[in-house]
Amino acid sequence: MNKKLGYYTVGKKELESKIHACIFATHIANNVKENVDPLSLVKWHFNEDIFSNYNWLQEPEATLDQLYNKRARELREKYDYIIISYSGGADSHNVVMSFLRQNLHIDEIIVNCLDKGNEKFAVIDPNVTDAKYAHASEHKLQAIPRIKEIQAIAPQTKISVYDMTDHLFDSFANSEENWFLKMREELNPVDVTRYNYIHFSDFRKRVDKDKKIAVVMGIDKPKVVIDDTNDFVYLRFSDRLTNISPVGEYMKDYTNTTVEYFYWSPDACDMLCKQAHLIKKCIEIDPGLRNFFSLQTPRNMVPGFLRLVSERLLRPILYTTWNKTWFQADKGIFDWHTDFDTWFIDGYVDNRANLIWREGLKQVVKRARPFVYSHGQVYDGLISYYHNYKIGVLRKFHST
Repeated sequence: MNKKLGYYTVGKKELESKIHACIFATHIANNVKENVDPLSLVKWHFNEDIFSNYNWLQEPEATLDQLYNKRARELREKYDYIIISYSGGADSHNVVMSFLRQNLHIDEIIVNCLDKGNEKFAVIDPNVTDAKYAHASEHKLQAIPRIKEIQAIAPQTKISVYDMTDHLFDSFANSEENWFLKMREELNPVDVTRYNYIHFSDFRKRVDKDKKIAVVMGIDKPKVVIDDTNDFVYLRFSDRLTNISPVGEYMKDYTNTTVEYFYWSPDACDMLCKQAHLIKKCIEIDPGLRNFFSLQTPRNMVPGFLRLVSERLLRPILYTTWNKTWFQADKGIFDWHTDFDTWFIDGYVDNRANLIWREGLKQVVKRARPFVYSHGQVYDGLISYYHNYKIGVLRKFHST
């Protein structure tokens, strides 16, 4: 178990899978005489031993680019073979550029796509940013153009593009309804399979060697929240986001290979702290941004709108490597039934793979119901766990 990526405990039992933890806790609560809340039995652990001892109140003096560069150098020095999982989005593109601007060699960049599955459904148009076309449009309009530019800068870097469509259908079609027991948390159709790079024999050959290998993931931008009751500002870690890219679940037999989160790592506290303080400063300068980060967000600000705006706000604050003219689709707002997977959920509704996927969700609801979140009448994910670290008090900005 790579505990740096997060894990769960139910009593003294340690579990890597959130699904296993929720099912186990529900089982315990259902089989004891006293009235026990299963939610109280599960604890999420994410590097508290380091994060709780770091001084988040003090903003580092170094610039963000300097801290990104430092993280890239440390990874390059630590591993023999660096693989970066690349989507073309702002987070992963910044990871790549943090290596290349220092002339640090990237051994391999992997891009996954679903072109075969999306070809009948997607609208590839730079003016159409709907999340339901995101897999196809971001791959065609953003990832591929950026990869061509990267290849010109770094011709020695191996570029691997894997279409995961057949693997997705085959995996579900050949599974039983308890397929979810193999997963950590991600249960939406595409994420179940999209990071299973060892499905491809050429990739297995590259990692099955006497080399120390890192698969570097961008994961996400820092989450900053404001408590309006006291104006405290926190850096927040969410277990759902740490579980979003299940590369590690497929690499367990390859002990020479480690998944490294570029940003959300206990080895990158200065970077995380700097990111959070820059976001805090922007909110102080423009109080109109406050609602996008508030824990007490007004009800009329729906989650999709919040996520869309906050994502676009954060890119120029955090990354000098992002060009605002580049294409990026809207963010999805659901989990198991994510907008991104509309092509599979609605387009293949009678397909065996789709039916097996749905049966698996029913089993999770049945076996871990207290932990299942719902949108109205639709069950859509497991409740999230958080760790918050105070970075300061929101100050009012006075212009001169």
